[in-house]
Amino acid sequence: MTVKPEDFAAAQKASVETFFALTNKAFESIVKLTDLNIATAKEALAEAANVSGKALSVKDAQELVSSASSAVQPAAEKALAYSKKVYEITSTAQSELNKFVEAQVAHNNKQVTEFVDNASKNAPQGSEAIVSIVKSSIASANSAYDTLSKAAKQAVEMAESNAEKAVKAVKATKTAK
Repeated sequence: MTVKPEDFAAAQKASVETFFALTNKAFESIVKLTDLNIATAKEALAEAANVSGKALSVKDAQELVSSASSAVQPAAEKALAYSKKVYEITSTAQSELNKFVEAQVAHNNKQVTEFVDNASKNAPQGSEAIVSIVKSSIASANSAYDTLSKAAKQAVEMAESNAEKAVKAVKATKTAK
């Protein structure tokens, strides 16, 4: 089986397109995280100025303690909201990356299967057993990949579920106080 220059060029073009698509998705996520960090920094600075102003205007220690403790609860809620936004951005990026990987794996599997089929047509007499072993190995590898992929997805779903439960528990604790 001979590789034609057109096939090689098409494969290179597809690789470059995939690279740039992945790079663009990564930059989109970086921009979202940067925007979130800038907004969070501005908000934190404004809040620090507000809390500092209140602290400087207190008249006694009791009022200072009250002012400081009233600032803790909103700060914890903002930290939780920030963490949730970061998680959403990163999990979206991870999901998009997984889609690319799954598509690439499917494409590569198709190419390998086509190659084995073409090679088996040109294989010498008596090599059917070897071709069968190769096809069986490919099927086993694909099955193992599918199993691992499903297990990883289940682990991510379980982690997301546990994180949501933890957030709900924290919010329930706050409302109970």
